[in-house]
Amino acid sequence: MPFVPKYECGGILAGRYRMEKVIGEGGMSRVYLASDLKLPGKWWAVKESPFSQELGIRLEDEAELLISLNHHRLPRISDFFQMEGGYSYLVMDYVAGIHLDKYVSMQQGELTPEILAQLGLQICEGLQYLHSLQPPIIHRDLKPSNLLIDEQGEIKFVDFGIARKYKQETFEDTVKLGTVGFAAPEQYGGRQTDGRTDLYSLGAVLLYLGTGCKYSYWSKETGAVLRRNGLTSLEPIISRLLQYEPDKRIHSAEETAEALRCVMNSMSGTGPAGRISKSEGSRRSELRRTPRSIVIAVMGAAPGVGTTHTSIALAHLLSKYSRKISVVEMEIKSSAFRTMALFAEGADVISGEAGQQHFRFRSVDYIRAPSRQSLLDLISGNGEYIVCDLGSGRRKEHLEEFTRADLSILVCPAAEWRQEDLAYFEANPGSSRKNWVCCVPFGSRDAVRRIRKTLNTGKVYVLPAENDPFSPGKEMEGALAEICGELFPQSVLQGRSGLLWNRRRKRGSD
Repeated sequence: MPFVPKYECGGILAGRYRMEKVIGEGGMSRVYLASDLKLPGKWWAVKESPFSQELGIRLEDEAELLISLNHHRLPRISDFFQMEGGYSYLVMDYVAGIHLDKYVSMQQGELTPEILAQLGLQICEGLQYLHSLQPPIIHRDLKPSNLLIDEQGEIKFVDFGIARKYKQETFEDTVKLGTVGFAAPEQYGGRQTDGRTDLYSLGAVLLYLGTGCKYSYWSKETGAVLRRNGLTSLEPIISRLLQYEPDKRIHSAEETAEALRCVMNSMSGTGPAGRISKSEGSRRSELRRTPRSIVIAVMGAAPGVGTTHTSIALAHLLSKYSRKISVVEMEIKSSAFRTMALFAEGADVISGEAGQQHFRFRSVDYIRAPSRQSLLDLISGNGEYIVCDLGSGRRKEHLEEFTRADLSILVCPAAEWRQEDLAYFEANPGSSRKNWVCCVPFGSRDAVRRIRKTLNTGKVYVLPAENDPFSPGKEMEGALAEICGELFPQSVLQGRSGLLWNRRRKRGSD
């Protein structure tokens, strides 16, 4: 039985939401752009859907599912209504954007491997969050019309109508649903859907976009179209995602994201870890000549060890010798930068409310909690250095940034009783451990020896006391210059060669 909408344009829901126009419609629902009569100027997306007795689908199930989620790529629920006649209404934040297929069509043949890989990475972010929940949530209807891209280039998932929680004990899905051309084979019966089901749909979306919105299934012909469109580097990823048997697909959204990053890195001449894969000395020297920014990531092995203090000191030291320095606060719960913007004399707030987004202080740009796309734009821009303050939360995305950085600085506690804080990093060295260095604020020789042994590395440095990180003194400058090595401005290294030699000789005798 076809869906018959109850509201038309101009209708008012619950005395508050005026249906202005239809912005989406499918076989089981309709989505309106609605104005808020109580909050003039506020817009909402209102989804109208009846209960389907045959399929067992209720909009309240979708509302219950979405209320439990919290991710910037997923819709946020504001209100929910059940009306007479079996109709339900879900009120969500309105995303001003266009469907992904329309966006790609507007590129007019300019869809590069980097752009398509970046779109795939953003989708992987949402899937990785959903699949990491307990129990995992399977979207089951990933397709271009359920993905919007806003004016900032950020992708948002906009429909969870047939999403479900994975049930370990269930052999196959009770309801067989999905969109033909994007649904995985197992959605048509015979087995239960899992995270690999969504990965198949991701492969179909990437293929559809990469073939000019013509094909969503894998064949020799579609592979040839990808190659003709200059997307050869993505062919192995897409073909594997579209394998008929789930066991033959890429196993996780995280693994898929890493493969897509490798494509992006190969396009810019970097190695598997995202940086130039040559000898350590030449690698760092060449980084100074690359047009992109040099990324130095700072992470604390434990709370309260001085991660933000170290990041600020490093940024302001670099600002003395380089024209453009940014320090980025990645931990969204941190209030350090917000407080600085409010109280730092002479701070120039550039965007957002004071302390919330972007301000400039003493020639350093402070950027708080940027989106993934904003961070990528910053890295690919013409800045010289970006110092990422990753905090000590050990969030997966922060650990990934730590691993990918040109230089990864782990700030370690000096106290012996906090030795257990290093256990995580000892057990999880990451794929680019060679880029790591460790620093120990106020560390003793015994602390340095202990940490070297625990982490099995000789790259452990002591940071001296520094009362003013906005104007680091000579001793702190020498320590940070040694930590950064060849990534530090060459003119400074040459001018300080004697001091650095003395520090290395002293450190070698410890």
